[in-house]
Amino acid sequence: MNSMKRFSAALLIGVLACSPLVCLADQTLSLTKDFVNQVKDRATVSTDLQVDVHPQTPHSVVEKAEDGDIHMAGRDNVIKLPLVAEILNARFEKDTMQFLNQISDGQSVSVTGVWRIWFEHPGPGQVQNQPVPVPTSSNPDHVFELHPITRFGTFDCLDSFLNITNPNVSPPKVYKAYSATTAFGEYKNLQVAIKATSTRVFLATAKTGFNYTEFVMELAGKPKDMGDSFMVMAHIYDSQNLEEPVVETMHRMVFVKGSPPAVQIQGLKKGATLHVLGIPRVNLKEVMAVANKHGANEIVVPLPYELIIVAVLPE
Repeated sequence: MNSMKRFSAALLIGVLACSPLVCLADQTLSLTKDFVNQVKDRATVSTDLQVDVHPQTPHSVVEKAEDGDIHMAGRDNVIKLPLVAEILNARFEKDTMQFLNQISDGQSVSVTGVWRIWFEHPGPGQVQNQPVPVPTSSNPDHVFELHPITRFGTFDCLDSFLNITNPNVSPPKVYKAYSATTAFGEYKNLQVAIKATSTRVFLATAKTGFNYTEFVMELAGKPKDMGDSFMVMAHIYDSQNLEEPVVETMHRMVFVKGSPPAVQIQGLKKGATLHVLGIPRVNLKEVMAVANKHGANEIVVPLPYELIIVAVLPE
């Protein structure tokens, strides 16, 4: 914990001077290198989650936070950080929702989900493997999520990887995601301070947002089988402008095996395009590369991110 405090103090003096985009130093995350190396090239994590708090019904389907998900907060035996898990298109996962609403507070459930680090709800410095307080709401301060959940108990949730809709209202609702121009315009301005010791990696960045974005991706190569997923580098375009990419750099796209998007990515080659719905997460492979290069010398760099593809949209 002392190393975290020292890192925070250094950031307060040094990082803020480097860029106003890096926020207060108490928005830090400390991860073990062992954990980062285990998950950096994987889509998912499996754990036993004590489900402490959850609502009975999912969000409505409109825009921004009204995204049709259902949140649950709890503690686990693998991630060991303040943790929120989310079921995508929860109103369609009727058996899963029925099971969720029957479990007792604090009951342990076997869960697999797409790991996601994103500083949307940061709080004071969060240190992996330190005791996690019992959450009192379904959306406590956290930077780590299992989002979307792919398996909850014995229930397979991979069929939830579809465009977010609510056909049960009149007129039917379709979620309004951020445009690529808006979302990636924000992502490219984010910066992160990275520092490492022999056993840990420390991150500090500003509060982020802009979860769901729709965009067109152009494959820069053939998708690579990563075990639990297919991953591929891609150029990113706004669906309203296919002439110029919205960002100069390519980013990695993550397709969870068994999901509808993963079925569609198989067999595609360089130059193929897909209109997709994605959510950003920190790219830990790139974070670890920076950490290994600079070690204890903290450095501020553009926030490395990649996209979890949760739906393929109509052309």
